[in-house]
Amino acid sequence: MSLSARGLLVCGCIWGFLGLLIITACCSKTVVSQRQQKSAQSIENQRVIGQAYSKFLNDNDGSYPRVRGPAGVGGKIGSPLDIKGKPLPSIIAKLYGATTPEKDRPLNAYIENINSFHDPADIGGGAYNVASAWESFGNSYQPQVADDMFRVKHVLGEASEKKDSYEGTSMHESEITKTSNKIIQGDWNWPYDRTDTWHAKQGEARHIMLYADGHAAEFVFPPTKKMLLWMSPPPLGNMPDPDPNYIWW
Repeated sequence: MSLSARGLLVCGCIWGFLGLLIITACCSKTVVSQRQQKSAQSIENQRVIGQAYSKFLNDNDGSYPRVRGPAGVGGKIGSPLDIKGKPLPSIIAKLYGATTPEKDRPLNAYIENINSFHDPADIGGGAYNVASAWESFGNSYQPQVADDMFRVKHVLGEASEKKDSYEGTSMHESEITKTSNKIIQGDWNWPYDRTDTWHAKQGEARHIMLYADGHAAEFVFPPTKKMLLWMSPPPLGNMPDPDPNYIWW
């Protein structure tokens, strides 16, 4: 091979390598941009939902709604199917609120477009591994209902429980002594750090969470192993009492 031919070959390899770097960088920027766009839309969705909660409080003497399952706070009626397209157990569909009609979802009356309950990054997952929480449950976002879990004091009462029971009683806004860190709801599969996290960034699990003061933001919870210890309080679990002075409550 002549010197000039070798030079052309080397130059071709260099330009090819540079081209590959440019393509990789562009693809990376596209992925980051898409993640940022979806994250921004999710934050906006939950900010709008926060306003709906606020309007509900104004009309109900400061009490949060009682709901039929966590998905039943707003959105559409779901088609409760797992990731393989098979129906979820009917008891699960009911407990999650998937079958709650739109008219019985209290925040729908306070929101202009129920698609605000559809997260653009919703790829399902969760305990029953659905392809989309929006399609299966009618709501991409999950509030804390009936029970205190993960160091979070429940906000919404479960309508199928007795009205005067702990599980059936919703919080009153006067009970929220610190609003900036009081979790109201978040991506359906919060708080786990598994691979199905919708808003993951560089391998770090992130969730968009809505707080009692109406702001929504990305949040990184401790590892799933630790969170599972806080699934329930004693005697069934090791969850400390929800504490307004902790990072969240």
